[in-house]
Amino acid sequence: MDTTNRSFITVSWSRLIALVVGDALVFIIFAFLGRSSHGLVDENPLLASLRVGLPFFIGWLLIAPWFGLFRQQPPLRMLWLTLGAWLIALPLGLGLRWLQLGRSSPFSFALVTFLTVAALLLIWRGAYSWWMARRA
Repeated sequence: MDTTNRSFITVSWSRLIALVVGDALVFIIFAFLGRSSHGLVDENPLLASLRVGLPFFIGWLLIAPWFGLFRQQPPLRMLWLTLGAWLIALPLGLGLRWLQLGRSSPFSFALVTFLTVAALLLIWRGAYSWWMARRA
C-alpha cells in the first residue's frame, strides 16, 4: 500500500517504517557508543542513549524528507543525499540538545557527532539502498 504526500514523496509504508526504525537505531548506537567511550554507566544504558540521541534524531526527521530520503534512491545518490541532509540536520540537533541541556556543546562534540553519525548513516542507508536496488 502506498501513501502519498502530494508535495514530494511517494513511499510504501513498509519502506518508510524500515528507514525510520533503521535511522532510530543509528542514533541510539551513536549515543551508546559515545556514552560507553566516556565510561558513563550511571543509569540505564538504553534510556540514556535514547535521551542523548533524541535531539539529533528529531533534527534528522525534520530534514531528511526534504532530501527525498524516505523514497527509493540509487545507492550512490542515497549516500550523497544522506550526507547533505546530515550536514543540515546536525546544527538543528545541536540546537535541540542545547535546549534540552540548557548549555551548548563544545566544537569537539559537534565534530565527533558529525563524523560518527555520518559514518553510521552512510553504512545503514547505503546498504539498505543497495539491497532495495538488487531486489528491484
